[in-house]
Amino acid sequence: MNSKLIIELVWIVFTVIFCILILLPIYGSLGRDYPFYLENIIFIIASVTFIRYIFLLKYHWIANTTKPKIALIFLSIPIIMYMVDNIYDFQAFLDEQGLYTILDKLSVEKQRSLGSYIKTQMIFFWTAAVISSVLLPIRMIISLWRQRNRGTV
Repeated sequence: MNSKLIIELVWIVFTVIFCILILLPIYGSLGRDYPFYLENIIFIIASVTFIRYIFLLKYHWIANTTKPKIALIFLSIPIIMYMVDNIYDFQAFLDEQGLYTILDKLSVEKQRSLGSYIKTQMIFFWTAAVISSVLLPIRMIISLWRQRNRGTV
């Protein structure tokens, strides 16, 4: 097997395990009552993957290709808009209903700690995903320029 493919598979497994570990406390306490699993998973996967593309591009299979880089440049715009819309929905849920409406079955201390954990990790991964989504097209343009003019990534 190609070494870059093996590295990519290892990163995919790492991202899935990391996502599970981040969401495990929420699932363990709330089960299916938490309405933002999908958004949370997308934020985690986007942040890990895009940060990896920004810093470790030369070890990735798209390092010497052109079309995937161009696609990532233009896909960043709808990805950012999708993430901003989702964090707006999360914030609207916090403002209108409150996070404690889904935490009402837990003790008060558990409500505080889990509520703080949910808000903190959601905002953290959203911020990381949006910042990396903004920087990703810049990195891809630099990589395309280097590939064309210098022959490097």
